[in-house]
Amino acid sequence: MQVIKSNGSKAPFDVKKIVRSITRAAQDAKLAPEEINKVVNEVSNKVIDFIEEKDKIPSSEIRDLILSELDHVSPSVSFEWRKFMDAKKNG
Repeated sequence: MQVIKSNGSKAPFDVKKIVRSITRAAQDAKLAPEEINKVVNEVSNKVIDFIEEKDKIPSSEIRDLILSELDHVSPSVSFEWRKFMDAKKNG
């Protein structure tokens, strides 16, 4: 599975990156450790199920899928993820 980054480069899919990002957002949302694990597992498994049959996928599609799942599973984590993205974009 190849991920196509926003600059057009390709990289192998790495579920650890998803786990790290969701974990950071969940920590910022002040979730308890057991709740963090639950959110990370639920969302990362849905992402893996969705993309495992694809040869390549844009990173933006992965991000949108993660945020959509977080909106349902844990809106506070979704909020923190978006807040981080906005801060990063606005430098």
